[in-house]
Amino acid sequence: KISELHYEIENNILPKWPDKAFKLIEALLDTAENSLERCDDSNGDIGDAYQNICLLWLKAASMSSAPKSGWTNAVKLLAQDNDYGILDPLLPNAHMLLSEDELRQLAAYYENGLRASLTNKYDCRADFRWSVNLKGVAEALKDPTMYQQAMLLVSPSPNYIQMEDMAKFCIGCGAYDQAMKWLEGDWGTAQWDKPNATRLSLLADCYLGLNQQDKRRITLIELLDISPSYKNFQKILPLVSAGEAGQLRVKFIASVLKQSDSYAKLAPLIQLEEYVQAEEIAIKDIDKLANYSYTTLLSLLKLVPEDRHLIRIILLRCLLDDILTRAKTPAYNYGVDYLRELDQLDTKITTYATLPVHADYMLQVKGKHGRKHSFWSKYNTQ
Repeated sequence: KISELHYEIENNILPKWPDKAFKLIEALLDTAENSLERCDDSNGDIGDAYQNICLLWLKAASMSSAPKSGWTNAVKLLAQDNDYGILDPLLPNAHMLLSEDELRQLAAYYENGLRASLTNKYDCRADFRWSVNLKGVAEALKDPTMYQQAMLLVSPSPNYIQMEDMAKFCIGCGAYDQAMKWLEGDWGTAQWDKPNATRLSLLADCYLGLNQQDKRRITLIELLDISPSYKNFQKILPLVSAGEAGQLRVKFIASVLKQSDSYAKLAPLIQLEEYVQAEEIAIKDIDKLANYSYTTLLSLLKLVPEDRHLIRIILLRCLLDDILTRAKTPAYNYGVDYLRELDQLDTKITTYATLPVHADYMLQVKGKHGRKHSFWSKYNTQ
């Protein structure tokens, strides 16, 4: 309903009666709190709809009569009430409405507010809000210096996540030299992350923007050493000779095989069409694969060509077992499709290696899940 109202206002009212449309949009924005309080928006659809209305507010305002206090003050007042995040697009897109001078006046207001808040030292949340708003105006102006100021005032010694954010912003503005200042030196380690891989990837982007291909090639080779992914390998190939590409491929495969994570080994090997090694790992790690999430298994299956029967069988069995073990009745149709593909693959495969043959696997499945009648009724309906 929200999106329908958005469409009607933007397409049927705004072109003819912009002032009226603006008032309707303001009224629609005022319903956000009530809407979000009354429903489950865990998927974010309603919040997204209201964020789109926020953008429409800017568009309509630019076509409407300015209030007596001016649009800068109107934007400032609206930005104050953003508890639900629906106004997040307001300041980064304020250039749709405000001139550069007006944006810089707004930035001065937020910077002064931030400095005053930091002096008081009693409300970290207030510091954060002032900083976020200043960053928003910096985005509208595409001003890396202002964005940096907003961060450093709050965090004089930024962590690697903040440095990544700053570097990405500079790169997005084409300010590659400024971005590189944040990418110098080691970013350390993190338990579930590879900060230096991110740093090197961004550094390579800077060298691309500066057309420094030799430095980019060296950086990408270093990146492949610490983050051996197929994507990183592909980035290097256009920058090296055929001989060097062959050497890097051998080194890349050796690095992949040292990975402890099964997905990190299988995905690149499949993409490199190293199917024999991929099959060996899939057989060896079949118990580990069985514990992977459904979406991870599905992403692997999509990489496997239809004629690589053994790997497909392993992944299809894992997917089917996942559906049946968790009794995911809405997914039974997918499970039936997986089992029927397993039936077809049984007529094509020449060897199951150390895996149970299809007939034995079927006995196992029926032994564990034979009482899931809704699944078997779907499977038996040809």
